[in-house]
Amino acid sequence: MARRYFVDELPPAGEALLGGEVAHHLANVLRVQPGDALVLADGNGAQCRAVVERCGAGKVALQVAGSECVPRPGAQLHVAFAPPRWTRADWLFEHGTEVGIDAFWPLWTERSRPQGGRADRWQKIVRAAAGQCDRAWLPEVRDVTELGALLQHAALPAQRFLADGDGPPAPVALAGDAVLLVGPEGGFTAAERAAIAAAGFSPIGLGPFVLRTETAALVGASALRLAGLRAALARPAER
Repeated sequence: MARRYFVDELPPAGEALLGGEVAHHLANVLRVQPGDALVLADGNGAQCRAVVERCGAGKVALQVAGSECVPRPGAQLHVAFAPPRWTRADWLFEHGTEVGIDAFWPLWTERSRPQGGRADRWQKIVRAAAGQCDRAWLPEVRDVTELGALLQHAALPAQRFLADGDGPPAPVALAGDAVLLVGPEGGFTAAERAAIAAAGFSPIGLGPFVLRTETAALVGASALRLAGLRAALARPAER
């Protein structure tokens, strides 16, 4: 079972009674038993270890240790994309969390329309996936944004990449925050591609095959995350 569960506020050290959705999931779905160990986290790096004491009436009694803070990973990876439909979008958020995406930017473009009413679902998917893969920091799920507004957004990292079948390979090493932009089915229009280039996005190729949006997002994110790890591992040798 997943060992990390996210709560709005960490309980103090000592005996604590956990309720709500998390308690329901632990008691009725996972059927935790006294002695089972787990980690509670707030999604912003704070966490505490706990041991189940008893379950009943929709509550889980825990013995909680003192809280600790997990530093945020250095380089942040953003991925902006036109969400595919329904379960394929859910799949992107789930596995993107596991791959190491730090910020999801759902887009609407000339060839895609915004998917209303999905933000809460995507947040739940991200929380569950982060617990499953034991991430201390929850990825950020941004509001659906029009492409033109994204290109002018002050929060975008300076290192900017566009998933493009004709582009060169992803960089071998990458230092600092980065953003990957993935287009909708049918790709970006010529006018959109011109605006993307003007905003400083460099094309990168993701292999010889044509990829669906959700696959391109994960392949590109994995390549950039690996490039960031290579850069981080190389730094001590340069000193």
